[in-house]
Amino acid sequence: MRFAVLILLAINTLFTSLAVHAGSNAQQVFGLSEYVYIEELGVRYKAKIDTGAESASINAINAKVEKGHGKKDDLVHFDLVLPDDTLKSVSLPLSKHIRIKRRAADYGEDEKDYSRRPVLELTLCIGGQSHKVEVNLADRRQFSKPMLVGSDPLTAFGALVDPSKKYLQDKSLCPIKADSEEHDE
Repeated sequence: MRFAVLILLAINTLFTSLAVHAGSNAQQVFGLSEYVYIEELGVRYKAKIDTGAESASINAINAKVEKGHGKKDDLVHFDLVLPDDTLKSVSLPLSKHIRIKRRAADYGEDEKDYSRRPVLELTLCIGGQSHKVEVNLADRRQFSKPMLVGSDPLTAFGALVDPSKKYLQDKSLCPIKADSEEHDE
């Protein structure tokens, strides 16, 4: 019995030592909610971190795509729902469209089981790290968080998620730029 306890203590010490030494190469750990600053929009949102979703989405309404002429990119015109619930009109280049599966309770028998959403390439900053990722536009006014960050952006950040914690990353490491409107949640 004593031998088994000694073995367990030795293993525990070994793993603790390895964890300390690996700390310099450790992945960023996000909580179930984090502050996300979107550089192109000059807005910081509270976001739900959701490993069950693939993509990221932000709270936007009235999205309309304008076809580009010649070599011009298609543009998406939309109203961004800001943290204080006001609207900001925005126009940005369209990256692509995606299909998002809808919940069964959200559509009738004669309706599609997916919604088609415009996608933008935006630079997200979380905890001082910035990455350009694909973000789709969705009406998230009925949700508790105006932004969702899924597994694809989490992979870009090299992040692990601790669902027992919230707001592990320091939002001040992603300062709001002086030339942008200050919209912070």
